[in-house]
Amino acid sequence: MRWPLPLLFALLALRCAHAPESQPPAPQPVAAAPAYPEPQPPALRLPDTVRPVLYHLDLKLLPAEPTFTGSVTIDVEVSEPVRQVWLHGQNLEITQARVETGERTLEARAVTASEGRLGLLLPEPLPAGKARIHLSFTGKVDRERSRGLYGVEERGEPYLYTFFEPVDARRAFPCFDEPGFKVPWRLRFTVKSGHVALANHAIVSREPLPEGLERVTFAESRPMPSYLVAFMVGPFDVVDAGTVGRKAVPLRFIVPRGRGPETAYAASVTPRIVTQLEDFFDQPYPYEKLDVAVVPRYWGTMEHPGLVALGQPLTLIPPGEETLARRKWYVTIANHELGHYWFGNIVTCRWWDDIWLNESLTSWLDRKTVETFDPSWGFAREASMGAVSFALDSDALAAALPVRKPADTHDDVLGAFDNGTTYAKGSAVIGMFEAWLGPERMRDLLRGYVREHAWKPVTSEDFATTLSKAAGPDVAKSFRSFLDQPGAPRISAELQCKPGTPTRLKLSQERFLPAGSTASAAQTWSVPVCVRAGTGGGSHRVCTLLTEATGELSLPMRDCPKWLLLNAGGTGYYRAGYSREQLARVLAAPPSQLTVEERLALLADVEAAVRRGDLPLGEALRLVPTTASDKERTIVQRGARLLQLVNEDGLSAAERARFRTWVGEVYGPRARALGWEPRPGDSDEVKQERSRLLELATARGEDPVLVREAGRLARAWLGDRKAVHPEAVPLVLAVAARNGDRALFDTLLKEARGTQDRNERSRMLTALAVFREPALVREALALVSGTEFDPRDTRPLLTGAFMMPETRELAWAFYREHFDTLAGRLRSDELGWLVGLVGNLCDEQRAAEVEAFLGPRVSRLENAPRALVRARESIRLCAESDRLHRQGVQTFLRAPPTVPGPRPTR
Repeated sequence: MRWPLPLLFALLALRCAHAPESQPPAPQPVAAAPAYPEPQPPALRLPDTVRPVLYHLDLKLLPAEPTFTGSVTIDVEVSEPVRQVWLHGQNLEITQARVETGERTLEARAVTASEGRLGLLLPEPLPAGKARIHLSFTGKVDRERSRGLYGVEERGEPYLYTFFEPVDARRAFPCFDEPGFKVPWRLRFTVKSGHVALANHAIVSREPLPEGLERVTFAESRPMPSYLVAFMVGPFDVVDAGTVGRKAVPLRFIVPRGRGPETAYAASVTPRIVTQLEDFFDQPYPYEKLDVAVVPRYWGTMEHPGLVALGQPLTLIPPGEETLARRKWYVTIANHELGHYWFGNIVTCRWWDDIWLNESLTSWLDRKTVETFDPSWGFAREASMGAVSFALDSDALAAALPVRKPADTHDDVLGAFDNGTTYAKGSAVIGMFEAWLGPERMRDLLRGYVREHAWKPVTSEDFATTLSKAAGPDVAKSFRSFLDQPGAPRISAELQCKPGTPTRLKLSQERFLPAGSTASAAQTWSVPVCVRAGTGGGSHRVCTLLTEATGELSLPMRDCPKWLLLNAGGTGYYRAGYSREQLARVLAAPPSQLTVEERLALLADVEAAVRRGDLPLGEALRLVPTTASDKERTIVQRGARLLQLVNEDGLSAAERARFRTWVGEVYGPRARALGWEPRPGDSDEVKQERSRLLELATARGEDPVLVREAGRLARAWLGDRKAVHPEAVPLVLAVAARNGDRALFDTLLKEARGTQDRNERSRMLTALAVFREPALVREALALVSGTEFDPRDTRPLLTGAFMMPETRELAWAFYREHFDTLAGRLRSDELGWLVGLVGNLCDEQRAAEVEAFLGPRVSRLENAPRALVRARESIRLCAESDRLHRQGVQTFLRAPPTVPGPRPTR
């Protein structure tokens, strides 16, 4: 209704006339500002009062853009009233934050704390019950360190990938970024029309949008923690590769445009890998699809459910270049990542202190399934030998970590993935208990463990309970003694022989420590010990569980044995400590009386005796020629490890040359008989034998004939890629470069600069890493600190310079000059590598220099302090070993043993 103006004015005047003159107009109420609590971030782990139950993640992903936007809705359960909710979000700009509960909506104030903690402060308590968190945000695409949501350009086209383990999902979206929060996810992306967008689960809808965009929605996932979420967007080619598994789920390879033909080998063998894993667990592949995301680098390989990431160096093999090394590498790594679908995805560790449940079990599983994939490779024996050696070396340090590590700080979490213990030692210990229980019993135990805890997070206690039920509490206790404490046992024995009475063996255990260690040897385990005593016509095997510092064992014989083996079967995770007489007797036993595994363990114990100072290195080196002529490839490899105990830095130039000449003489005859290139009909075993012998003769030693031939072949290959067989090319390039000149250096560098193929560039840069001419080494190192190449591609250049005695001083000088720049370019989980490089130094002066230089720096770097402690100890132990053995090595080199002639090739 509209009022006439005169009447309106009259009414207003009348109203004013009747208003009390003494009473002012009533003030309008002012809304009080919300009162938010002071932030109280958790120390590390998130409180359990608010738990996610379902995520709805919506992202706009355009690979060419430097940023991305998104929103996430998280359904949560609240166990008690809270005024602040803590989750994770790192380097994200939170543009909106609210929490719904019932019919109320609370506007939240977002705050951040160190290490990616994100807090939502609330104006009033959030009551117990169900709630929903809504967050909108903007993030940055990482194009330098490949963490979180990262971008890579391939031949002028941009692509997006993800890598979140262990704590980088928080860089891509807000989430409860801990492995124990294992729930379903619903993903939806807005992408450029025509781009491929893939995630863990299948696409359920595509919807065209304005401006050339498209909305892609994915099926709800199986329960998974944030670190296993994965997606990729870009102009990919999608290569259909048939189906895999008992349920015939589709298999596809997702590659940068134009690279599809290079997946032919991977496509041909991946179904067999899946079948063997299904057979081991007696369970079908657990997801509705298997997409292989072929990511740019080997780093980035990851067991994402339904979207396993495997690096280009592994997966992209040009037709005709399916060498044995590349075939084994793809099968081994693909098998490991897909094995995680059971040990890691179906059953996930609750917290990072139990990441061994993922990694140790899967590393052990690799031996079982790769061995059955192709028994001719001899993978199980080789992998077992490598794991035990690596683990025992790691455990020799006073700074060694247990398999199950405390994860009480952010640095602890980053350091949980320790190769020597989390992977190698854990798998070796499981191998020991498999031998103790029997393979079928161990397999059935693990099948039951996966079924009982499917789709749930687990702890070491859960595994121990399974082990105790299946094998008894004594076995579970024994297992925990190896899991929860660092170090490895040294088992020694004293024979007690009296005429007419059973022979007894007094066993003792202590921690194995090398000469110069500051740790205490007073440590015990519950050790499954098996011994074998040799008689004139055979042997007797007896086992016991040694639970105290000492124990006794009866042997079923009345005479003293001719020899005594303290690690029967070679499966025990311990060092055998022999007296000089015991060692001489067992080494004199006919090889036919010992298994290959027992001979490998015995050679490892010889090495341990040298490291303790119980056996002179010069004496141990006399075993090398015999092992070099052995028909078993792993014996050759194990014997060659004794060469690594020689500190070439401590030798004069003439002594070093004599040492390398002798090594070339030891391995050269067999290597020359096999030749650089394979012959028609060569088996994979012969190819492996050739590769190892050539490496020993030309990289560890210097056989002049083979070195010259490598140079000729390298030049021929650089002129014509078909001039040399692909099997020979990697080692040919390395040997030629190690002995190369300016012309070869310039050619390799030109090739590295000219190629767009990342794998080819890596091959050239890896060759550049082993030149020894000082001027060329300086130029190679300048590429590490420069900007011409991605720093992730130039890492081998610095590593290679630290590994060689001729270039180590140059590397150390370069390292000090450029450390701060390099550290600023690396991921936090790569800083341990950078700091650990100095562990290759080997004298007390260098130890002091390392402390003075790195000591003030590492406290400011993630994942670095622990690496420095280990590096310092390695330097000092090396210096002590050199002090003990240098004179003996020099004496040995004056008259090294005669080298046997070449064994006929198969």
